[in-house]
Amino acid sequence: MEGFCCVVLVGALLVASVSDLRSRLVPNGCAAAILASGLAASFLEGCLTRALVGVAVVALIMAGAAVAFGRARGRPGVGGGDVKLLAALAAWTGPLGGLITAALSCLLGLVGWVAAALIWRLKGSSGQLSHAIPLAPAIALAALIVAFAEWATPL
Repeated sequence: MEGFCCVVLVGALLVASVSDLRSRLVPNGCAAAILASGLAASFLEGCLTRALVGVAVVALIMAGAAVAFGRARGRPGVGGGDVKLLAALAAWTGPLGGLITAALSCLLGLVGWVAAALIWRLKGSSGQLSHAIPLAPAIALAALIVAFAEWATPL
């Protein structure tokens, strides 16, 4: 059963990443599948409370950050789909792993955007590169890094 949950996790992360790259939207079904599979795996491992606390902590912090950034800058800084995706992933990683995933996602997203901007300039492309970063691919990579690190050394 846990193997099936891992397949659901990886598949949903892949779908979310491709969708975000193409349309800048993270399907709610991806976050729901990740949440359900994470809660199922946590239940089977006997750490359901840790998973639920992780989801609540990450959801509150990320939603609060999104609202604060929106009020301060007048535009959203993190999309709702990204917030839901990060909160759902905390069912797999718990509160500390969820926060590490969020921080690592932002770092990876920034590195990806800088690389894209450099390539954009080197190619001599006209127009402007969007300031919006499709964060789901960075979230997916960060989640896999944190998950593998946690399996090797529990956080």
